[in-house]
Amino acid sequence: MQEVYFNMWQKILFGSPKLLAWILEKYDFNAKEAWKDFSPSIIENAHRETIEAIQRAQVAADPQREYDNMRELGMDILPITARDYPENLKNLSVPPVSLYYKGSLKCATKPCIAIVGTRKISSYGRKTVRKLIEELSSYDITIISGLAYGIDAHAHTLSTESSLTNIAVLANGLDKLYPEPHTNLAANIIKKGGAVISEAPPFVPAEKFMFPIRNRIIAGLAHAVVVAEAPRKSGALITANYAFHENRLVYAIPGDITDYRQEGCHNLIKSEQAVLLTDASQIIGDLKLTTLNLTTKAKEIAQNQVKILNLLDRTKPVHIEKITGQTGIPARKLVGQLMELEIAGHIKNIGAMRYIRT
Repeated sequence: MQEVYFNMWQKILFGSPKLLAWILEKYDFNAKEAWKDFSPSIIENAHRETIEAIQRAQVAADPQREYDNMRELGMDILPITARDYPENLKNLSVPPVSLYYKGSLKCATKPCIAIVGTRKISSYGRKTVRKLIEELSSYDITIISGLAYGIDAHAHTLSTESSLTNIAVLANGLDKLYPEPHTNLAANIIKKGGAVISEAPPFVPAEKFMFPIRNRIIAGLAHAVVVAEAPRKSGALITANYAFHENRLVYAIPGDITDYRQEGCHNLIKSEQAVLLTDASQIIGDLKLTTLNLTTKAKEIAQNQVKILNLLDRTKPVHIEKITGQTGIPARKLVGQLMELEIAGHIKNIGAMRYIRT
C-alpha cells in the first residue's frame, strides 16, 4: 500500500517539498521502492542531517504502525499519485507530495475561490466579504482559506452558512485544530461536504516557516484568489504572490487609503499583480461560473436566508421589523423563512418577535 510509505516520507521531509519530490521522482513516485532502496547518493548535496534522518527512520520506524496511528487520529493521506489528487495542485511548480485531510476533497473539482486577508479584520472588511459571499452564494463553487482569525474565519463562516463547500488549509498537523476556537467551524466545514487539509503530518505545530508553505497550497488549489484586506506585510500577500506567479487570477478589494489594513491591497493593484475588485461580477465572468441547479424561487429563498443570517448576531437580539427593513424581504415572506431557519437550528426566537443567531 503506497500510502503507508508516502506517509513516512512526508513525516520526514514535510518542510522540504521540493527535495521530497526530487527523491520520489527518481523512483517514479513509487514511495515503497524509494523507502526500501533509498541511496544517499541521489541527494548528495543535501544537508547531512537530512540524510541521517532518513537513514535513522529506515532502521527504527515501522511504516505500517505509523500509518495506522495517523488513521486513528481521524485523518487520511492523499498522495500526488492518487486519482482524486486535486488537478490544480499538480500544476504547481512545487506541488505537495502528499496531503493530510479530514472530510471530502471532492469539492476541489469545482471552481475554487480563495478569500484571504488580515487577522485584524475591520468592519469594512466584514462588509466586503459578506457582500462577496452573498453575490457568489448561488454559484456552484468552493471557498478556500486558512481558518485563521479575521478575514479567513469570516469567509469560512459566511460561506458555510450559504451552503457553499469549503476547504480550510492549515499550517500544522491535523491532530490539533489551530486556532483552537475554530474547532467547531472546522467541524461545520466537514459536515457541509468540505475538508480541512494540511501538508504537515500529525503533531507538527503551527511554526512560522510552515505558513508560507500553507499559503502556496491555498494559491495552488484556487482558480482565483481574492485579497480582501491586508497590511503592507501580510501572509495574504504571500498567497497573492504565489497565485500571481502560478498564473492564477488575483483580485484585491480597495479600501480607505488612511487605513493600514488596506495598504497591501492597494499595492497589489498599483503593481498590477491584482485586478481591482468591487463586486463578484468580474470573478463570475472570468471563471464562467454556473449557478446551482435551483429553481428561481429556491435561489431567492437561499439568498434571502443568507441576508438574514448575516444581519443577526449571537448576543444582540434583532426585532423582526428591523430584519425586514435592513434585508428588504417583505414581511409575508420573512416569517416563513425565519421559521425555516429556526427549525434548521440556525437562529432562535427569544420572544417578542426578536431573533438571535445560534
